[in-house]
Amino acid sequence: MKMKTRWKIHFLIIMIPFSIPLAAGFYWLWLHQMLILWLAVSAVLGAAWWLFNQYLNRANLELELLDISASVEKTAQSKRAYEKIEQISALQRSSNPDLASSEFYMQTLLEVMRAVAEQYYPQRKDALLEIKLPYLLKVIEMLAQELRVSLSENVPGSHIFSVNDIVRSHRLANRGRELYRLFRIVSAGLDPVSAMVRELRILTTDSLLSCSTEELKHWLIDAYIKKIGYYAIELYSGNLVLDNSLFANPTRLSQQELEKIKHREAAVSAEPFRILVLGQTNSGKSSLINALFGIKKAETDVIPTTEGITSYLLERPGLETAIILDCEGYGSDDYQHSFSKVSEEIIRSDIIFLAISATNAARDPDKKMLQAIQDCFAAKNRNSLPPIVVALTHIDQLRPVREWSPPYDVIKPGSTKAQAIRLMMDAVTTELGLNIDQIAPVNLKPGFEYNVEEGLVPAVFQQLEQAKQVRYLRCLKEYRKEDYWRRLWKQSKGAGQFIAKKGFSIFIKSSVALSGDAERAGKVD
Repeated sequence: MKMKTRWKIHFLIIMIPFSIPLAAGFYWLWLHQMLILWLAVSAVLGAAWWLFNQYLNRANLELELLDISASVEKTAQSKRAYEKIEQISALQRSSNPDLASSEFYMQTLLEVMRAVAEQYYPQRKDALLEIKLPYLLKVIEMLAQELRVSLSENVPGSHIFSVNDIVRSHRLANRGRELYRLFRIVSAGLDPVSAMVRELRILTTDSLLSCSTEELKHWLIDAYIKKIGYYAIELYSGNLVLDNSLFANPTRLSQQELEKIKHREAAVSAEPFRILVLGQTNSGKSSLINALFGIKKAETDVIPTTEGITSYLLERPGLETAIILDCEGYGSDDYQHSFSKVSEEIIRSDIIFLAISATNAARDPDKKMLQAIQDCFAAKNRNSLPPIVVALTHIDQLRPVREWSPPYDVIKPGSTKAQAIRLMMDAVTTELGLNIDQIAPVNLKPGFEYNVEEGLVPAVFQQLEQAKQVRYLRCLKEYRKEDYWRRLWKQSKGAGQFIAKKGFSIFIKSSVALSGDAERAGKVD
């Protein structure tokens, strides 16, 4: 049971008998001749609690004492030091020191610190002096703070009464005790029976308070010694740091590493997404790009890059900045030739748009392209493939061809057109090994665009998290490559400067030596 709880129980048990008989109640008890019964019940209740308190003292006294063994460093020296601390605590509790004397605190402080110091500096004659003054003051500061917190949490009223209040109350209690003793002597002659019951109750209450006071005293002694011992162990073991605010900041090396990481993260955030658009010839790639931009891109907006690839700059809300890479269409005959042109861009892409015409039943080139993409990443030892979004174009030409009244529900298709679109989506997922949520059926015919903003763009956003991961890994690899060459250049530059300095110093020494030889030769002549 915690000391704070036990003090509360002490207070409640002691106050229960006195809370009942107020002015009118006391008069009523006296009038009905029940005052003696009340006193007897109070005495019995106090005696019962005193017996129970004695049992608690015998049963779990050790639970009252502080246990800081878990906080002590697990070394042989620390364990021996902690054993010495427990021995000192036991001796001081049994010697019943005067806590009002400052001599006790200073002697105990020196005794504990000397015992701990001897465990860490056994060969030193004055092991206690192996301490720097600022660290000693740090220990005193931390100890005072710990005791303040412990006292305020475990001693009732410690945050209310001042030292002057305690001194005045002690004086008043002494005067009141003398007057009360006189009252007890006089009343014993007038009413011996009531006086006997009262004296029994007083004896029980005094014993109870005396027991609680001794328990509190032992707890304070133990807490003081163990707190000193803990900080002494921290001090002599070298674990104590003067400025705790240093731990609020990372070390210099970690700070440099954090700066590099922040720089890299900022570079990744600024890096635009690279969206690669692939598809067979006449699959609707150009119409797909125009639909993404909302306008037809003019030739002046085209940024030529590698052969067969055209780049566009796309800025959409939620997609940040993206570079659209339009590749030449491929077919069954020129598949290998088309792939060789875009293989490098495939490795650098974050999202792949695959335009597939709903009216073209030839899926073999698309299957070969997807397989080539996987093989390309495997050859580079990269497991994170960019997400693939399929734009199923020309759905307006599916049967019935003349029917076109969007929107169409492909989840629960009701019309014949919706059923045809869903069947085509299922066929693409089966043949290409994709998921249904990666396919967006669209109509890209100018003036009749359908399901671009409602289906295609949400499909892209659904794959955006995976695309960010791919972009991060891509940027990380390029960052490491740049860092490698930057370090190599820095090392080469440093080596060149070192060689130049050494060569210059050797040249100077050689010149001086030659000059000296020439002078000596002239003197000899």
